[in-house]
Amino acid sequence: MTKRGTILLVVLPLAAAALIFSAAAGRQAARGQAPPFHTGGALFPEPVPAPAPAASVQADNLMMLLARPKNYSMGRASSFARNGLNLDTIPVPPDGVEVTLADLKGPGAINHIWMTYRGGSEHLILRIYWDGNPHPAVEAPLGDFFGVAMGLQAPVSSLPVQCTSGGQSKNCWWHMPFNVSARVTLANHRPSGHFEGTTVPLRHQNRFYYHIDYQSYARPDKDIRHFHARFLETDPAERGRPVTLADIEGEGHFVGIVMGNRSRTPGWFGEGDEIFTVDGVLSAVGTGTEDYFLDAWGLRVFNEPFFGCPAFEGREVGHRTSLYRFHVNDPVPFRKSLKLEIEHWPWISEFPNTGRDYFSSLALWYQKGFHKPWPRLGRLIQSEPWDPAKGRWYVPGAVEAEDLGVLGFKSARGESGRPERRLLMPNQSGDHMLHFDSGGSGEMTLAVPAERDGLYDVKVHFLRAPDFGIVRLTVNGAPAGGPVDLFRAFVEMFPREVWPPQEHVFEDVPLKAGLNTFAFSVDSKNPESAGYKIGLDCLILSPKRQEGEQP
Repeated sequence: MTKRGTILLVVLPLAAAALIFSAAAGRQAARGQAPPFHTGGALFPEPVPAPAPAASVQADNLMMLLARPKNYSMGRASSFARNGLNLDTIPVPPDGVEVTLADLKGPGAINHIWMTYRGGSEHLILRIYWDGNPHPAVEAPLGDFFGVAMGLQAPVSSLPVQCTSGGQSKNCWWHMPFNVSARVTLANHRPSGHFEGTTVPLRHQNRFYYHIDYQSYARPDKDIRHFHARFLETDPAERGRPVTLADIEGEGHFVGIVMGNRSRTPGWFGEGDEIFTVDGVLSAVGTGTEDYFLDAWGLRVFNEPFFGCPAFEGREVGHRTSLYRFHVNDPVPFRKSLKLEIEHWPWISEFPNTGRDYFSSLALWYQKGFHKPWPRLGRLIQSEPWDPAKGRWYVPGAVEAEDLGVLGFKSARGESGRPERRLLMPNQSGDHMLHFDSGGSGEMTLAVPAERDGLYDVKVHFLRAPDFGIVRLTVNGAPAGGPVDLFRAFVEMFPREVWPPQEHVFEDVPLKAGLNTFAFSVDSKNPESAGYKIGLDCLILSPKRQEGEQP
């Protein structure tokens, strides 16, 4: 007997314990399979596989495929030191010189390339020539070929491309077959003094290490598809037209893109949709730049097997973004042609294709035969000094409001309401506007030049915003036209601070040769408006034809 709250410990001899276990196992075997949630101490029987089907075993995963016989031989071309010493590298060729890294005999396939060097991806060009063709089927800046645009160094962890060591160790696993030959070359367009001011040690400057691994076959591939890669640059993007990322003729299948962007507009650059046209037929239209690269709600640095953003500097003017999208599981076949475009659409713009960013693209595809020759790459735009004003556009024949002389102003806000020139992109002529806040009662007066005396249609490009007021124009002391309400409310999905300009025409305004006084007064506002501000983009003075004047 034990007292409440104590434990009776009974130690059985080993032989007795074995007899109890054996008896329990016998009872379990007699009962058969244990229930899914067994209780009461029931034991599971030893598991065995179900009967196998009669068919032969087929490899159905990558690890099983490793056990299959391999019908090729392995080879490598590399920069190893032929003299047996430790300097396993070659010098980067001089500016403008193309050197051969590998000259392989077929049939076979390049299945891996590894390279490393210090600096200058935007100046080094990789070319591959297949089966004796004098024109390269692969031509790309080295950084772009390994998944990162614009010479940036960044890690990549995709299925066909990986970069480690901060992006300095570069690996490519694209399968690139050939029947007769494969020639891999390197060209250099680095400017003199490229390493001046850098921290790259002298012993590492202009040194290039590489492996090019390939398979050698006994028989050629009668239905071979050659690997192609073509690099394009667009700078600046053309207003009103999407950017071409790939433009391919022939028969094959598209397998990916590496895209670079450098913005000239502050804020998010990527409202543009991708557009696939296959064999002349519009085949796919997307929902936004980050959506095509399979992210959402903007971008950030990430790497996935088939898509990624190795570099994202931010959303200000001059910031760079590098993206990749590899169609490994979803190649896009084409019989005659394939064109991939993307809209350039800054967030702050109401209209598509109104940015003027820099875009680069490396299109990747397999093709029957060879693509027709394209112009050889020389010095690249991406390596040139950055110009944030490149491609700045102007309304034809307009006078920029921000460039006009301010004769005077008065504002209920005092000096804080002073007219000021403001940078505003992308839909303002000249990238700027003239901004004025009357504070509820005030006006600004501008000096506007005219070529001759006469009547004019004065076209004023006013901006609109949730805090803009109602403006009245007086020219040389006389009212011109009626009031113009510049209020425009926010739209829930597009909360832009200022909406693009809208032209308002004041007809039959008499002007004199020389300077004219234009007074813009704001003393009232729309009841829904939050303020009494105005924004002027530009003015166009269109003279009326005078009686007897020849057209």
